[in-house]
Amino acid sequence: MASVDLIIFDMDGVLCHYDFPRRLTCLAEKTGLDTEFIDERVFRSGFDDLGDQGHFSATEYLDQFGQRLGVPVSREDWLWARRLPMTPNPDMLALVARLQQQGMAVAMLTNNGPLLKEGLGEVFPQAVALFGERAFFSCQFSSTKEVPAIFDALLETLDGQPETTLFIDDSETYIAAARQAGLLVHQFAGIDGLLAVLDPLGILI
Repeated sequence: MASVDLIIFDMDGVLCHYDFPRRLTCLAEKTGLDTEFIDERVFRSGFDDLGDQGHFSATEYLDQFGQRLGVPVSREDWLWARRLPMTPNPDMLALVARLQQQGMAVAMLTNNGPLLKEGLGEVFPQAVALFGERAFFSCQFSSTKEVPAIFDALLETLDGQPETTLFIDDSETYIAAARQAGLLVHQFAGIDGLLAVLDPLGILI
């Protein structure tokens, strides 16, 4: 039976529900622009992905965000539009807290950029309370979770070993990359399925 001494959690889709269409609606409300235009200029264009990959500082990202839309967007409005589409998953947050109480090392890894990293306490304070400095963003590694090397870099930071690390994410693509890096993995589809995986690993909740 494999032993686990570190569990890494995804954020959106695991620790919270993330409603991307609502984010577009929130941005449209603040800018007066059409949601399709915002999606094309910021997200489908690949610009936001560059932020996730660490190509910009938070200030540079926000400036270029507004330039691409042709409308200035304040830090407050950007964070508001990111916060409203997120609904914390209380069962998962409680599970992380119980794991910590039992002495399990935990961390969070999300594909996101520097502005959300700076504003996480305003957007998802529960994650900050649980993970603190162990809430990691892809931009810190100049990579994303599609690339197996990001897991090598994170484990080096955490002094972890892939064969004793469990990575939990709802994305099949990210799960495949983590598996390629040698981590134990679980594709999240709900807390019941996760609990069924933890029990055989000797992790009692």
